[in-house]
Amino acid sequence: MDLRCDEVVGGRIDSNFAQIDPTMSRDPRVLQNLLQLECTTIPNMDYFKTFQTDLKPFMRKFVAIWMLELCDEQHCEEQVFPLAINFLDRFLCVCNISRQQLQLLGATCLLLASKVRQCLPLPVDLLCAYTDHTVTPDQIRNWELLVLASLQWNLSAITGFDYIDHILQRVPWGSENPHIRTHAHTLVSVCLTELVFMRTPPSVLAAACICAATRGINSPSARLALGDLVRLTRVDPVEVEISVRHIEAIVAKQAAAMQKQQQITLKAQYPVLPAKCAIEVYQTESGSDFQGVGYY
Repeated sequence: MDLRCDEVVGGRIDSNFAQIDPTMSRDPRVLQNLLQLECTTIPNMDYFKTFQTDLKPFMRKFVAIWMLELCDEQHCEEQVFPLAINFLDRFLCVCNISRQQLQLLGATCLLLASKVRQCLPLPVDLLCAYTDHTVTPDQIRNWELLVLASLQWNLSAITGFDYIDHILQRVPWGSENPHIRTHAHTLVSVCLTELVFMRTPPSVLAAACICAATRGINSPSARLALGDLVRLTRVDPVEVEISVRHIEAIVAKQAAAMQKQQQITLKAQYPVLPAKCAIEVYQTESGSDFQGVGYY
């Protein structure tokens, strides 16, 4: 019996990632409990329309993207960002704040989520640094208590991320391509930055992200995915299909924005190159097999 402990304690970046427990992921009671309990931690209103007086939807998106990039740079567990967004949305349903406090709230929610889902929580000083020190450690600690009280200490929220592995373990095509899981996790995070998915049930979001992932990588199971997911999670197929179309539109929009940014960067780096030469330089920097740059 191998009793080695491979955890690295005291490192700056948390590297102690939990592995999938096959006993949990195959027990039907786990998925049933998730489906039964998910409604208890879904934001109960669109707070921009009915509650918040100083915040605008675009502000949430900016803060959500900042939180996602922070988690990515710090190599956080993938569950941290979805849980932090859930805390943020639920808090904004019960507490009216100013726009100057929104990033403070985002940092506080990341701190709480990292304490719940990681071995090593994000340091308070690090979170302050990511705000360019517009937030102090004392403010984060004080708001930590405020958020906990506002959420009634209910930090066991269910997110779309929680469903991914349980679903893929239960469908016959779940292990045919490891990219399905990776892409589904990425799509869950991307969707949570969008206001349109703020009140989407986590089961619907997870099913839509898995379905979109199978289609995005042209998986052989793409035609079967929607039916299998609906039977497993008992969600509305129409709602899932609508969510998939939203996801595809978001991905297409982001891809177009990235392509435009690459073109702007290329023009800034090579402002006088002929068009054909510029294309070849772009292909070279993009990792293609093109060798050398020629003028024609």
